[in-house]
Amino acid sequence: MPVASVVHLIALTAIAAAVVYRATTWREDNKAPAGRALSLTMVNLFALYLLGWAPAYWLAYDLLGRVPSLPQVIQHVAWMAMSFYAHIFVIRVSAPAGRLRRRLRFGRALFGVALPLLLIGYVIGPLRIGLPIVGPSGTHDPGVLVYDLIWETHNIIVLVDVLLVRWRGMTIESTYLRIGVRFMGLGCLIWLVMLIHKVAYQTIVGLGYDLPYEENGVHGIQFLFSAPGVCFLVIGMTIPSWGPRVARYRHQRRAYRHLTPLWEALAPARTAIPVAAPRGPHARLRHRVIGIRDALVGPLRDHLDENTIHLAKWEAMRSGLTDDDAQAVAEAALIAAAVSAHSHSGSASITAPPAPRLRQEENFDAETAWLVKVSQAYRHSPIVPAVLRRQSLP
Repeated sequence: MPVASVVHLIALTAIAAAVVYRATTWREDNKAPAGRALSLTMVNLFALYLLGWAPAYWLAYDLLGRVPSLPQVIQHVAWMAMSFYAHIFVIRVSAPAGRLRRRLRFGRALFGVALPLLLIGYVIGPLRIGLPIVGPSGTHDPGVLVYDLIWETHNIIVLVDVLLVRWRGMTIESTYLRIGVRFMGLGCLIWLVMLIHKVAYQTIVGLGYDLPYEENGVHGIQFLFSAPGVCFLVIGMTIPSWGPRVARYRHQRRAYRHLTPLWEALAPARTAIPVAAPRGPHARLRHRVIGIRDALVGPLRDHLDENTIHLAKWEAMRSGLTDDDAQAVAEAALIAAAVSAHSHSGSASITAPPAPRLRQEENFDAETAWLVKVSQAYRHSPIVPAVLRRQSLP
C-alpha cells in the first residue's frame, strides 16, 4: 500500500476517534455556539477524509448514480463547511466583543456566496465534460480550473482570516482552549501552504502545461501537508475537552505519590482506618487524604503538643522560610513528634492538654495541596528531625 494511503487511513482513523470522543461530550460542549461550531468542524473534517479514501469515494459514486464528480463536489462542500465552522469557532473564542458580529457576518457571507458559485463551477466544469473525478494531475479544461479555484479561494480566505483573528484577538482565558486554538492555528497555516500550492499547480495545469509530479492521490505530495495539518487540527479541536481531564489525572497521581511520606509515617496510628483503598486515582487520593486527617483527629490528637509546633515554626522562620512554608514544616514536626509519642506510650492520658489547631482548607483540592506541602516538608526539611531529637532529650 502506498505511503500516502497509509497516512490517509491513519488520519481518517484519528479523526473518527476524535468525532466519537466529541460525541461523548456533546451535551456538555454544545450548549454554546462555539462548541456547536467545533463539533460541526470535526464532522465535516471526517466527511472530507472519508470521501478522500478511494473505496469510499467509488462506493459513493455508484450509490449516487454515477453522476460525474458528484462525490467530489460533496467532498469539497465538506471542506468548505469545515473551514467555515472552524472560522466561526475561532471568531467566537478569540475575536473582541466589538468585532464579533462583523466577523461572523463576514464568514457567513463568504460561505453563502462561495457555495452557489461552486455549484455553477461544477456545472461548467466537471459535469460538462463528464469527469468521474478530477485526477491527481489535474486537467487542462478551464471550466474545471474555475471550479477548483472557487472552493480553494474560499478556503484560503477563511484560513487567512482565522490566523488574523487569532493573532489580533484578545487573550483566551481558558488554558486548554488557548492551547487548542494555537494548535488549530498551526494546522491552518500548514493547510494554507497546501492550498496555495494546490492553486498554483492546478492553474499551471489548467493553462495547458504539465508538471512532473502529481499533486494529490496515492502518489501525490499533498499528504506531506495534509497529514501534519490534520494532526494539529485534531489535537487543537479535542484538547479543550481532554486536556483538563488528563491534567487532573496527572495532578491526582502526583499528589497521591507526594502524600506517601506522611501516609507511611502515620502507619502506627492507622489501626482503625480501613486499608482497602477504592479504585481510581481520585478515589485513592480521597481515601489517603481522609485517612491522614482521621489519624490526626483520632489516635494522634492527644499527642499533638502546642510547644512542639511553636518551636518548629520558630526554627523554620529563623531559617528564612515564608510563613506558609514555616507552617508546613511546623505541622510536619508536630506530626513526627506525635507519631513518636504514640509509638512509645500508646494512648495519651485523659488529662492531655488541648491539641493545637492545625491548618484546614475549605475544599478538597486545597486540603490536598496543603497536606502535600506538609508531607514534602516531613520528608525533606532538616528542621523536622532536629525538633524531634530536641523533644526526645530528657
